[in-house]
Amino acid sequence: MFKQPFPYARADSTQGAEHSGGALAAAIEESEADVDTATEVVALIDQISHDLRSALNGVQSWAYVLDQSLDTPPAPAQRALSGLRTAMQQQVVLIQHLEESVRLLADDSKPQWQPVNLAATLAEAIESVRPLAQARRVELAEVIDRDPGGSSNLVIQADPRRLEPMLRHLLLHCLKQVRTGDTIVAHLLASAEEVKLRITESRASTERVRERLHALTGFFRREPASGGSQPRQSSALLLTRRLSELHGAALVAEDDCPDLAGAEQASACISIVFPRNPADDA
Repeated sequence: MFKQPFPYARADSTQGAEHSGGALAAAIEESEADVDTATEVVALIDQISHDLRSALNGVQSWAYVLDQSLDTPPAPAQRALSGLRTAMQQQVVLIQHLEESVRLLADDSKPQWQPVNLAATLAEAIESVRPLAQARRVELAEVIDRDPGGSSNLVIQADPRRLEPMLRHLLLHCLKQVRTGDTIVAHLLASAEEVKLRITESRASTERVRERLHALTGFFRREPASGGSQPRQSSALLLTRRLSELHGAALVAEDDCPDLAGAEQASACISIVFPRNPADDA
């Protein structure tokens, strides 16, 4: 975070040196507070994460005691213990994602642009979330449209340490939106000036998909809702929006998904359109 310049304080005959010194001290304090905000936010989330993990350790210990104290737990107790273990695992994952999201959002360092193969980065993100997809019996499919130039047509200028987390968190968001047994299709389409990534976000009735696309479009465009506030979106989607903007990419909500053209239900898709070379001020 860049330090703001101190406002000019003039000690004239009416203000006096004491007032001028107080204004300067206040300006210094305010400037230092601005500089330390990101650091303090990261420190705060670290402490919150530690506290949450401590509470989860206590729950896990008591669940273990209950499990060991029952020689043959009745069926309801077995289901309850299994539900506790699953919930604790989910909470640990949520804490990890929260920590990473806050650090990425608080990081105001300039992007380090490098040539990156979007297909390879997407494959890495897919493998990271595959265990969660398998647990929900959700299939992850990747479709790539290639031109005669081969895989090089999927290379963009990107910041590697931000690109993979962005794609991973977007996939995690979609995993929460789809239902058990659904399919998430990640489709890459390249042109001379850009590379487009389209991911299935959810499947539902035509009316529900229309409502979902309306909400996503307003969120991506940062438009104020008619009621004064936007519908609540996931933290993963908040991070995706911020990092896509940093890459100079456009987020688009679409209802046309050729990958699932034969499906009985309508589909909502999220597309990220990456420019080959982001603008200098992206």
